[in-house]
Amino acid sequence: MSRSVMLVPAGKSDGLFVASSGLVKALQDKGVKATLFRPLDACKNVCDKACANNYSISKCEAVKYIANNQKSELVEAVLANYNRLLKDSGADVVVVEGTVADKFNQNEINAAICHALDADILVVSMGKCKKAMALVKITLSAFGNAATTRFLGGILLNPDAPRDAKGQKKLVLAGHKEGCKPGCCESKAAPAQASGTACSAEGGCSCAPLAVIPYTCKNYAFRASDLAGFIDGILTGDGAARVCAVSFDAATASEKEVLLTATVPASTNAGVVVVCGGVEATEVAGAKAVITTKSSVWAVAETFASLPAILLKDDTERAEAAASYAAPLFEPALLDMLAKVEDKPFPLLSPAAFRFKLTELARAANKRIALPEGDEPRTVCAAAKVAAAKIAVPVLYGKKDQILAVAKEQGVSLDEGVEFIDPDEIRENYVDRLVELRKKKGVTPEQAREMLQDNVFLATMMLERDEVNGLVSGAVHTTANTIRPALQVIKTAPGASLVSAIFFMLMEEQVYVFGDCALNLNPNADEIAQIAIQSADTAKAFGIDPRVAMVTYSTGKSGKGPDVDLMTEATKKAQELRPDLCIDGPLQYDASVMPDVAAQKAPGSKVAGKATVFIFPSLSTGNTVYKAVQRSANVVAIGPMLQGLNKPVNDLSRGALVDDIVYTIAITAIQAGQKDQQ
Repeated sequence: MSRSVMLVPAGKSDGLFVASSGLVKALQDKGVKATLFRPLDACKNVCDKACANNYSISKCEAVKYIANNQKSELVEAVLANYNRLLKDSGADVVVVEGTVADKFNQNEINAAICHALDADILVVSMGKCKKAMALVKITLSAFGNAATTRFLGGILLNPDAPRDAKGQKKLVLAGHKEGCKPGCCESKAAPAQASGTACSAEGGCSCAPLAVIPYTCKNYAFRASDLAGFIDGILTGDGAARVCAVSFDAATASEKEVLLTATVPASTNAGVVVVCGGVEATEVAGAKAVITTKSSVWAVAETFASLPAILLKDDTERAEAAASYAAPLFEPALLDMLAKVEDKPFPLLSPAAFRFKLTELARAANKRIALPEGDEPRTVCAAAKVAAAKIAVPVLYGKKDQILAVAKEQGVSLDEGVEFIDPDEIRENYVDRLVELRKKKGVTPEQAREMLQDNVFLATMMLERDEVNGLVSGAVHTTANTIRPALQVIKTAPGASLVSAIFFMLMEEQVYVFGDCALNLNPNADEIAQIAIQSADTAKAFGIDPRVAMVTYSTGKSGKGPDVDLMTEATKKAQELRPDLCIDGPLQYDASVMPDVAAQKAPGSKVAGKATVFIFPSLSTGNTVYKAVQRSANVVAIGPMLQGLNKPVNDLSRGALVDDIVYTIAITAIQAGQKDQQ
């Protein structure tokens, strides 16, 4: 198992590569298998790939995702890169470097990435003490519950950096400055930090930083060859010469030429001269390198003044030097805590991580999913996306030419990976089997033919024969239209006494399971216990730690009434049937999800304050709660997913969006794959 820790910039704290690479080296020096992950790479130009690597997305691409309202897709792409890195490196600890951005909300994106990677948080600030703590508080406000549960502490980076004429801290070409002023590096980690306890961002300097990394120009000194690239210049001389400061040399300037001299400390006797305005100059006395450019001195000065504190991917020398410089400055307590890689069978599953997991598991299952509403526009669009992403093989029922016409109208292509079934050509094949299955009900061949006019019934018969692996319907059919054929033909799974329905609720930070919200009107205690067990097993199968809250209007014995008695009895029955599951109730919703409320109302509960599965006493309650959360909190609800059937059949809301259908198809494919393993 691995763990991740994210270095999150507070405000415009720049040059994070020094801190992140230093933490990686500090862990490696301790014998920990650690690696660095940069979700978004900061390049000299946001669309430049000079500093990109195989596991990063350029900021240019990130801006496009966000501009197209595809933040979720961006985070899923980051997660895919992270998983590739984890697989390739085999790391036990991944240090994640957050991003500083001007063209999008960096705190929002950093928080989304942090949730997706289930990362602990270290906030990096360039301010001193009170200012740093204020920035930490502002930054953490975007991280929700993780701000208190996952925050490890702060890092001070370059608190003593030089300032430019505007009073802003400047890291690149800012002059030569070593070490820090007396007193600025004296902070040590408070005892609470040794155990990883989050310190408070309230009240000034109450929390000591876990590392103080003073400024040195060497960490941000570009090579002469880098500077030539920034200004489209021609380089002669030593391209590896490092540059820390810029000064104007007007001594030899004429009306048509100006020399811009970039120098490292005089003690090194090194210098890089930039000759502007197209003036030819291949050598300058005392200079290690000369750059000639057609740009004016003012254009060059402007470019140099705005150079970002980045590390180009081929600058391994500076990368190693920066890591070695910062590594000894991290508190041993932090390193000891990060080195303890906890076995987390169920890491926190964010919406992005859940969607990514769905698509990956569905691809691995590689199942054929029947879509009886084959010419319905949303279903057609979903089929195109499913096939393109290889999530499953969509099987569309209807006349192929009519379906293709709908696809054309919707602007999508149904190419390789999509199958078509003309119901008129195959209905007769299933008449005898349907008569056999329904003989106790006296179904005649004529009645069977009539029943098979319904494409949902026809697709269900194909599922019964294993000619498809799952079925998704409901975009234009009622829940009863989808489920009735399954109950008549597919039946319930062995050991299941009822069929129930759950929704995956994609909350901001993690995914919850709500049940039953679609099928069982007023279940009794035994039925609620079964719903709880089914829902817990479903959560576990999809990577969610099943902590089951039996929800009603009372916590423990604080209230009285029929629903309280019902949920009390159902909790007891579920616990007796499955002592291996973590089930508690009755619990109010706030006591189920809020640790502070749980501490007051249900102290000692293994579920209260951290529930992931919520079971409601009736369909009225469950359906009302799920829709209230979905619509009021702008939460994606995937489902309903049916539990307890012998083969996977899933219903859609008639208001389902294309992506809802895509993920329901993915869930159905995963269920089919799980059936194969039983």
